[in-house]
Amino acid sequence: MLLNSTGVIPRSQYAEESALLRCKIEELNKNTVLLIAQAEKLLQESEQLSARIKSLEKASTKPLYCIPAESQ
Repeated sequence: MLLNSTGVIPRSQYAEESALLRCKIEELNKNTVLLIAQAEKLLQESEQLSARIKSLEKASTKPLYCIPAESQ
């Protein structure tokens, strides 16, 4: 038996709770890795979109050249 701030916990219950917490921590670690990978992908996509927008903005600010009509 183990003693905590609320009283005595049977060792089997403590072991069970510890195992459950370890599983939850492992799941959180996996989810964290997945979230980081998704964030990296989103950052790359964001950079690509920014580059495309800048390219379009440059294209739209270029002056249009008029070709004079031939004299008849």
